[in-house]
Amino acid sequence: MLGKMGNLTGEEVLDVLLEQKQTAKYISRKMYKFFVNDTPDEDHVEWLADRFYKSDYNIGALSEDIFTSEWFYDDKNIGVKIKSPVELLVGIQRMLPMKLQNEEALMLLQRVLGQLLFYPPNVAGWPGGKAWIDSSTLMMRMRIPQMLNDQDEINVKPKDDDDTMMGRKNDSNEDPKGKGYKQMNRLNRPILVNIDWSKYEKNFEPVKREKLMDQMSKVLLLTRKTVSDDLITKYSDESSRAEFVKSATLQIMSTPEYQLC
Repeated sequence: MLGKMGNLTGEEVLDVLLEQKQTAKYISRKMYKFFVNDTPDEDHVEWLADRFYKSDYNIGALSEDIFTSEWFYDDKNIGVKIKSPVELLVGIQRMLPMKLQNEEALMLLQRVLGQLLFYPPNVAGWPGGKAWIDSSTLMMRMRIPQMLNDQDEINVKPKDDDDTMMGRKNDSNEDPKGKGYKQMNRLNRPILVNIDWSKYEKNFEPVKREKLMDQMSKVLLLTRKTVSDDLITKYSDESSRAEFVKSATLQIMSTPEYQLC
């Protein structure tokens, strides 16, 4: 095994693997794809792997190298990753001061979007990237902000996922997790949310009316791709400043650009 022979223990096998610089490169590439870009820059990966290997696999040092590098903030690495369902839902909740009356609805949304937190489909975890998007999940993602504001019904059924169900979909003696899935399938009712819009609007009080769209886009979008001001304004309520901030925010959150980070 890589030049080592004998009755090796598990720890000794790991030592053999860690002696190979390819292991450091493999981990560095994984970290790069997760935090920076789904298409790794091999020069950057080589640089990270070299330092990671010499640091005796210090994951903290590797993380610091990634987050403090100049290329982490390159234009080509900004707004190129698709938010996971959990990142999307948590981001909306952090941005808009809200209280959900039926928090179990979030579990259904996670299932519909393909990521039930703490229940990966297998030991490899979720594939991520473009796998988060298909014809049904993209439309649901763009509909969520309006659903939270209008108390719209969740009139979709979660996809079957027998990997996650571990073959228990049709088992009468299913485990609690399987029973939970059946309960979620019956959650076909409105998402009840109270949003404190007055608190949110205070973030933009110092901003002049003509600068509102630009400032809201900078706050809401984690990408340098811009949305059409005319398009957002067209579907926003301009009857008052407060209504414009509210409606324009929901419109921006409903764009494809909001799906990126």
